[in-house]
Amino acid sequence: MPEYKKLLREATAIPTVSGFEKRGAERFAKIVGEYFDDVRTDRIGNLILTKKCGAEDAPRIMLDAHFDEVGMVVSEILDGGFLRVVPAGGLDTAILSSTEVTVYGKEPVYGLFSVTPPHLMTKEDADKLPKLGEMMIDTGYDKDELSRIVSVGDPVGYRATGCDLGSDTVAGRGFDDKSCAAALICAVADASPEKLAGDVFVVLSTREETGGGGALAAAREIDPDFAVVTDVNYARAPGVDAKESGIRGGGPMVSLSAVTTRRLTAQILEIAEKNGIPVQTVVEASGTGTNATPLMLADGGLPLAVVSLPLGGMHTYSETLSLADADRFIKLIRAVVASRDTAEEWRAARSPSVGVFDRLHGEVTEG
Repeated sequence: MPEYKKLLREATAIPTVSGFEKRGAERFAKIVGEYFDDVRTDRIGNLILTKKCGAEDAPRIMLDAHFDEVGMVVSEILDGGFLRVVPAGGLDTAILSSTEVTVYGKEPVYGLFSVTPPHLMTKEDADKLPKLGEMMIDTGYDKDELSRIVSVGDPVGYRATGCDLGSDTVAGRGFDDKSCAAALICAVADASPEKLAGDVFVVLSTREETGGGGALAAAREIDPDFAVVTDVNYARAPGVDAKESGIRGGGPMVSLSAVTTRRLTAQILEIAEKNGIPVQTVVEASGTGTNATPLMLADGGLPLAVVSLPLGGMHTYSETLSLADADRFIKLIRAVVASRDTAEEWRAARSPSVGVFDRLHGEVTEG
């Protein structure tokens, strides 16, 4: 099995700004491909890694983690080697002043957001957040030289960084959602066919940070019997409501939501309890902010659950994660894909006698 922390660092070193994931996914496939029976990227850029159980007409289990990350796109090249950018995903301008970035042009160009010295700010400007369109990236090039390397439309991402905090916590960029992508691979990589309850499709999906769509395209092709959507969620921190977050180090989080399937969610909680895996639940009544929403209606009603990792500093260049949480997440996913009762129940739920409402919400488990 690949070592989780090493695989996470390898994944986050690969740039995958939302909408520009395909080349990065192909690079990552070369790192993890040896662990799977089939490896491919589809037309929208999803990386689909398949592990087969060896049985005919086996249940089909989809595990999703999005592989894209928040970033920016060059919108203008200015005199003096400065760039203007627009967001690709949700950015917090409060963290951008002097932030180091990489512009992915014909070759990587390093830059940083320029900042107005406090001596030159008016009191009004000092008390408000700048708008991204008012900020500029300083590259150190002149305009002509920069224009030969960088074009309008090129992606920009946080410069790759990373460090360890204490004995259990790691920090870096792109943990949303490559922390889950690496964990899914670790969970499935060394599973022998006889330990799988069905054929497992690990989908590292595109475009989640810019509205979704990648996971839905993959589901339409895979046609799974059920799916587990994995993503990060808010870790408890100052200013983060306890009711909307989980304790970092307290185990993976399982969502209770209108867009998840109640029966499948209950099964995952039962699997965690049976295997002595600590988990946390979080109520997300109307939505989870994940690929669950577009996937819910795939194939007329796809049973799904959401399992997440508590993450600090979300959408920054210094996100924080507990390695203990990742280890428990891996154990939980490994137990889910080994659960024959779960896989066979959702395979049977595809019977024409089971209605879409029942399939979506798990109101019945038999035809």
